[in-house]
Amino acid sequence: MSLVRLLDIKEAASEIGVPRDSLRKVADLHGKTIIMGRAVKLHPDDIPELIELCRVKPKVPASIGGTEKMVPQSGKSGTPESCRSRPAQMTAQKLKSSSKRTSRGSAAQVVPFNRTK
Repeated sequence: MSLVRLLDIKEAASEIGVPRDSLRKVADLHGKTIIMGRAVKLHPDDIPELIELCRVKPKVPASIGGTEKMVPQSGKSGTPESCRSRPAQMTAQKLKSSSKRTSRGSAAQVVPFNRTK
């Protein structure tokens, strides 16, 4: 059995060019940290796996283009108006028109303060 020299977290972090605390957090999260007493070490074979685990997956676009066509119009965003949003817009209009006003425009009075110097 050949023994492998374990890497100190500080050594491993400087070797791959990342902050020590970040490497420690990722190693702890994925169960790769080796702790013996106060010594915190990593197995050298675990480092490529940790790097792979930290790889960011490609992002999927929010909209991948459905059946609606985008026709840019001046003064408006390029977001197409879908027929699915119309019921929501109609409901919002009904709620706005049916809600009672909370204050009357003519009922408010301005009261001057009497300030003395």
